[in-house]
Amino acid sequence: MFKLIFWILRASAALTRRTGGVLATQLHRASLAKTGAGTWFQAGVRFDCPAQVEVGADCYIWRGVGVSGRGDHAHLRVGDRVQINQFAHLDMEGGLTLGDDVLVSEHALIFTHDHGLDPHSLARPVPKNVGSGVWIGARAVILSSCTQIGAGAVIGAGAIVTRDVPAGAIVAGNPARIIGHRHTKEVAA
Repeated sequence: MFKLIFWILRASAALTRRTGGVLATQLHRASLAKTGAGTWFQAGVRFDCPAQVEVGADCYIWRGVGVSGRGDHAHLRVGDRVQINQFAHLDMEGGLTLGDDVLVSEHALIFTHDHGLDPHSLARPVPKNVGSGVWIGARAVILSSCTQIGAGAVIGAGAIVTRDVPAGAIVAGNPARIIGHRHTKEVAA
């Protein structure tokens, strides 16, 4: 009897997740400016201004992802085959572009605006471009002072990125520094 109850509970939870994902995907397809074929949204994804968001084909956006930002410069463009994992937060206030094949790991934060030292000042939008094939590790923070992450770069888990990252670079630490290059076998200790 216990096994039957356990199986029923697991099956209902799986059905709820699947149904929630189907509903979330349909909702976001209707509300976003553009959604490519094969893109999937889990339930619990939040967009502040969905009409300013374009998502390419074959993307996967996990539960708990938040996209915030308003104003004249706010927009988010996501390329094809992008995966944004659970509880990542993307700030699109200054404009954010993610190239094709980008991976954003859990709890990563990407900021595109700054207030300077005065918390009451108006937000200063800073556009940001993340090149194709970039990997952003779990809990990495990309601050507004970084405006460009080159194609194929890797941002290590927990890195605090304060300046631009060249193509193919592997960066880690606080503040993030180059520890290697993706196309060579040498990585600094």
